[in-house]
Formats: sequence, structure tokens, C-alpha cells
Amino acid sequence: MRVGILGPRGTYSEIAARTEFGEEIEPVTYPLITDVAEAVEEGEVPVGVVPVESLREGSVGETLDALAWLDVKVKAEIVVKVDHNLLGTKDSKLKDIKQVLSHPQALAQCRKFLRKNLPNAELISVTSTAKAAKQVSKLRKKYMAAIGSQGLADLYDLKVLQENVQTGQENETRFLCLSKEDSEPTGRDKTSIVFYTEEDRPGILYEILQEFATRNINLTKIESRPSKKALGDYLFFIDLQGHREEEPIKEALEKINQKVATLKNVGSYPKRF
Repeated sequence: MRVGILGPRGTYSEIAARTEFGEEIEPVTYPLITDVAEAVEEGEVPVGVVPVESLREGSVGETLDALAWLDVKVKAEIVVKVDHNLLGTKDSKLKDIKQVLSHPQALAQCRKFLRKNLPNAELISVTSTAKAAKQVSKLRKKYMAAIGSQGLADLYDLKVLQENVQTGQENETRFLCLSKEDSEPTGRDKTSIVFYTEEDRPGILYEILQEFATRNINLTKIESRPSKKALGDYLFFIDLQGHREEEPIKEALEKINQKVATLKNVGSYPKRF
């Protein structure tokens, strides 16, 4: 099975994809999250796996934008435990490191370790932890290190200079499986929506949330994201418990659709946490 992932090989997106679909998948790598989503939209791959939220740093904006603007659905959510390691060349030591490369969320998740142990190191953001490891492996500079998984050390012939450099041992990332269709009801589901009110007046968000409250629908997440139309203008993302085919949710979404400028049902899928 071909699965689009954030590349290069060895990213946590690949780990999530293998967790969901098994080791026999054929990973198809893309440089950006948006590229993965567009590949699904255009039919290049049947499914794509992208990060949407980390326990310590919150939501991934690029993924939310893809859900809002591209014709894709959420088919599944996958939760992966993330253990970050500092990876260097075989001849490097911790004291040699002057540059640290990784994905911005990984750098943020490890800021306490970096501040204490490498306070003068230059932190360089790249599009994935795997790209960071691949670059360190390619350049073979003693002063360069990457933050990523143990698997990246094996894949790119690097040495683990320090294990578990993330802040706190509880560190998980939620991934979404994107497809052209969402999932059938399982009895334990979650639904994601995004809406845009356009009208800016007191109480509009309250009125929308009341449609869920009066039907005893539990919301697990609510978040705003710039609409890209004007400063202070936002889209709203909501995750709620239940499937879009359940009558109370159907009713709530019909009522909300009458109150907003646009409403997109991003998908219903099995609830994993």
C-alpha cells in the first residue's frame, strides 16, 4: 500500500504510518505537509499521514490549513510516543556541537536540554527530524547534530550523543491519516469540523457552541486559525465526540450551517484517545 508521508525516510510520520498500516507499506515521501495533503487530493497516493498536534507544543498550523483548504478527509488518528535523541557523527562528542538541526516542534520540545547543555549552539529549523539527520549524515561535520528518533541514527549511520533530550518523559504526537473518504461508524468515534463565521458580532461563537451543548455533544478541542483574509479574521476548528451520521450531530451541524458563512466536515474516524 502506498502511503504519503513527510520525508525523507525515517520521520515520525513514517513511524505513525507503519503503526497504522503495518510494516509492508510503500512510503512515498514529500518535503512538506501540504505536499502530502495535495498528493492525497490529486490521487497520487490513497492515504497520507501527517502530524497535527503534539502534547507539549500544540497544533501544527500547516496541517490545519491543509484540512481547511484542500479536498481531503480525516480517515484515522494515530498517537505515537516521541522520544527525541541528540544525534551526531560517529567521531563527535556533546562538547563539539555548535549547530543543532531539527523540526521546529522538536527543537521546542527539547529547549530545556539545549539551554542547559548547548546554550551557545545555533538552532536550525528544517522540515522534518529525518531531514535534519540526513543532512548531518551527508555533511559529516563534528560540530553538527540533529534531534530525532533512535531509528534515524540507525538509518543514517549516526551516533546517539544523548538519549531522551525532550522536556519530560511524556511526549506524544497525534497524526492524522488523510484520504478522500472518512470512516464508517464504530460506536466510538470523533468528528472534526472547520467553520468560518464571516460575521463578527458578540455572541456568534456562543450560539454555535450552544448547538452542541443543548444536544449533549462533548467537544474535545476548539481552536482558531487565521483565515488569511485579514488580520483578526479567523477560522475555527472543532473536534467532537461522535460520528457525523449520529442524529444529534447531524442536527447540530445543520443548525450551525445556517449560522456561518462556510462549514466543512473534515471527517469522522475512530477515536484513539
